[in-house]
Amino acid sequence: SSGINAEYGGGKECFGPDELHKVYVELLKRLDDSSDELRVSVTSTLKTFFSLLPEDYNRELYKAHLQFLYQGLLIHLDDPNQAIQEAVYDVLCEAGRVWPSYLCEHIENVKHKHRSSLYCDKLLAAFKDS
Repeated sequence: SSGINAEYGGGKECFGPDELHKVYVELLKRLDDSSDELRVSVTSTLKTFFSLLPEDYNRELYKAHLQFLYQGLLIHLDDPNQAIQEAVYDVLCEAGRVWPSYLCEHIENVKHKHRSSLYCDKLLAAFKDS
């Protein structure tokens, strides 16, 4: 995963939405890996993924992609391992910048299912008025 960061962290000009969309499904799958070390490492790559989305990213056109990402990340925000929760929270802080109100909708839908609403509440506080 750090290889991906090193290789792709270079610049937004290399990647359009189509190239980025091909990557995220595989990254989300890695969050289900048995190795917590790998899972934490993947969150770093996911943060890079969101930082590489272009300024003019069309949220409406790519809404299904964002829905899949937000839902997948929110599942792991409720991970039994607190290190994973914290790492996913960091990803969602970056991811929420893409479409804050849409992330908040998803958080509201799942918050009651989480063991603790701590990270959901922190994200809602950060993005609620965005």
